[in-house]
Amino acid sequence: MVENGLYKIKDQYYVDFPHDMHIQNKGGRPFYYAVKDNYGIYWLIPISSQVDVYKQKISVVEAQRGVGNCITYHIGIIANQERAFRICNMLPISDEYVDGEFEINGSHYVVGDLKLIREVSVKSRNYIKQVELGRMYSQIDALSIRKKLIANQGGKD
Repeated sequence: MVENGLYKIKDQYYVDFPHDMHIQNKGGRPFYYAVKDNYGIYWLIPISSQVDVYKQKISVVEAQRGVGNCITYHIGIIANQERAFRICNMLPISDEYVDGEFEINGSHYVVGDLKLIREVSVKSRNYIKQVELGRMYSQIDALSIRKKLIANQGGKD
């Protein structure tokens, strides 16, 4: 995996880490955007085409916390189309659970927009930190999954 690349997840992930709140695969969708944490674990952020729904959610959060202060969702351009990054639904993953890359014209699509990369990176790292501190929560108990992935890799905890 590479940071800022788009991927699909194998169904085996949902078998090994079952949870009612997981977003289920539907014909190879959704695609996920990859970021890496301080433990070397990749996190995949689901990408949605339902941009208007998430713009409204962002507006609600920003009305309470101020413009630009929504870390749970982000709107950006992927392959020339506006998409919603569902940061609050991101999940830790290892290579064994990746089902393939999102490709355009036979090439792996990796986001190249540095502004978008920076914005999503800052929000996703902040979200992970807030979950670690107990200020926000992960609907799928992502920290427990990360801990298992780290143990499986023989990494640090």
